[in-house]
Amino acid sequence: MYNNATFVDKKQLKNLNKLDDWLVHDNLKIPDTVVTQCRELITTIIDKGHYYEGQAEVLNMLGEEYNQWKKENR
Repeated sequence: MYNNATFVDKKQLKNLNKLDDWLVHDNLKIPDTVVTQCRELITTIIDKGHYYEGQAEVLNMLGEEYNQWKKENR
């Protein structure tokens, strides 16, 4: 299987930072060990400037949790 990298643009960088901030300050559902791993992934993606398909799946799951949290806290 061929695994292409997706490069992070300014909008994605902004969203990665939002997710990271949410994980630190507002997340109550995700266990601390998972939060740490997710934050490490986000940091790695920001540092490298790209991510792969498997990482995108994790980001999509985090994004869904974040969006659900936003709906519940309007």
